[in-house]
Amino acid sequence: MKYNDKEIVLPRNKNVMLPLIIFSNLFPLYGVINYNWTIFTVVYIYWIELLIISTFQLLKIMTAKGDTNATFISKLSMAIKFFAFRTGIFFFYLLFIVVFLGFLASAKNDGGTSGIRMFDVIFFKGTFYRITILSFILYNVVEFLVLFILNGEYKRAKPEDNFQILDVHILVVHVVVVLGTFLYKGVSENLHWNHKNSMIACVGLFVVIKIIADIARQSLSGDIPDEQKEKFI
Repeated sequence: MKYNDKEIVLPRNKNVMLPLIIFSNLFPLYGVINYNWTIFTVVYIYWIELLIISTFQLLKIMTAKGDTNATFISKLSMAIKFFAFRTGIFFFYLLFIVVFLGFLASAKNDGGTSGIRMFDVIFFKGTFYRITILSFILYNVVEFLVLFILNGEYKRAKPEDNFQILDVHILVVHVVVVLGTFLYKGVSENLHWNHKNSMIACVGLFVVIKIIADIARQSLSGDIPDEQKEKFI
């Protein structure tokens, strides 16, 4: 929008994402309480969430128009490099999840029979599991459309702004997964809590830290620069 040849930048309403952040992050905890999810189930679904986030960051790279010198080919090349690096790191991380949390940890609990359930998780056979993944996709679709497209952020953003191989969100998820795994082992082996109570404790930690991290990420991302704020005057 322009007024007297000066562009008026509409401020983005980040609070619109707050209910979705809380709602989508509560799904794994509900899965633990009502569907007896394992530590592998929860960590794997967070791994899927990272892939979903990376896909939408790729879309942001391709649709960003803040750099007039960036061509479609240059943005496509950047997007391919970004996704190649990201997926490479993620699949290495997946190997750790499957071997350590999937086979080794589960085998100690039931003699290896949970390996069957592990492959059910990998191929999304649970109805509520699929619903949880859809909630993550919905959150990222709304964030992309509302905060990036409708608020005009794509006009200000440069392709390289979303070329982040390791961002704060990924680091937080990794830290939470490691802490949650050790918490699960600690309360189940040392305090002799049963599986469900141990899972509620560690996934509760997952959820609280992740909600805080997601809210902080929304608050810090895409802020309007000072020189653009002056256009209101």
